[in-house]
Formats: sequence, structure tokens, C-alpha cells
Amino acid sequence: MAVIFLLGPSYGDPDQAADPEHSPMQARRRIAQILGPQHTTLLMEDASDVQGEDMIQKFDRLLRHRVTDVLVYWPPRAKMQTTFDELILLCDRHKLLKRRRISTWVLYHASVASIQRNEFKVLEKGNRSRYLTAVARLGVHPLEWRDEADLEKRVSLLSIELLS
Repeated sequence: MAVIFLLGPSYGDPDQAADPEHSPMQARRRIAQILGPQHTTLLMEDASDVQGEDMIQKFDRLLRHRVTDVLVYWPPRAKMQTTFDELILLCDRHKLLKRRRISTWVLYHASVASIQRNEFKVLEKGNRSRYLTAVARLGVHPLEWRDEADLEKRVSLLSIELLS
């Protein structure tokens, strides 16, 4: 059984039409369901706050809570700034990730990025690729998807892989 820290956006791009039923937050909740009862999935939004704790402290507390894998969900047309911040926090904690053998998976839509060995290219507007090169160097496992059926298939296969 894996303990998965599921990161990613909660909201779509404010310039796009909002559909709460298909928001990135709802997609992450569906991903957690697909990962199923055989794994524990942690979402920042669902974890209880601790009085006096800021968001970085909460991130650290959750990351250090028996996490075996970090899964970053990256859909098209999403508000990604907070997720980029989380990726930078992961880079700052690379020694912890390495020491605890925490794997980092990036589940990204084919239109938003290209991830290959030590290379991370953002394909959406506002090129932020240079900042994310350090993320690729964490040894991320890229999981590209193209549509909703492909996304569900990738998550199901990941769930099986994490059992071994």
C-alpha cells in the first residue's frame, strides 16, 4: 500500500469558462478514488489544519506523514501558480525525498508540458520551463495523458504499479 501526496491545481484558469463539475479539484478527487482503498491519498485541501500552522508547514507535515509517493496532476487550462510553488517546495526537499525514497510522478496532459530525462518544457503560455528543470532532476516519472479515458487508464495502471 502506498501513501500518495496528491498535488495539483484546484481551479481552472480564470480566463476560461468555469465548470465546477469538471474542475481540477474534482479531477484530483476522482484520481484519489481510482487509486482506491488499497492506497492512502492525501490532498492538502482535505487535511485538517493545525492552529498556528502556515501552508508551508502544512505541506511539510503532510509530506513527512509516511508518504511513499508524490503525484502531481497537471491538466490543461488550469491555474497552476500554487502547484508551481509546491513543485519548488519539493525541489527544496530533495534530500528528504531521496532519503525516504519518495517517488515523484507527474501526471500531465500532452498539451501542457513535455517531460523527458532532465528536461521539463512547459508548452502553455508563460514559459516557465527554466524554473521546472530542477523538478525533472528529482527523477520524476512522467505520465502523459491525452483525454479523460487515457487519464483514468494511466491512474489505474499507476495504482497497480504502486502495489508492487
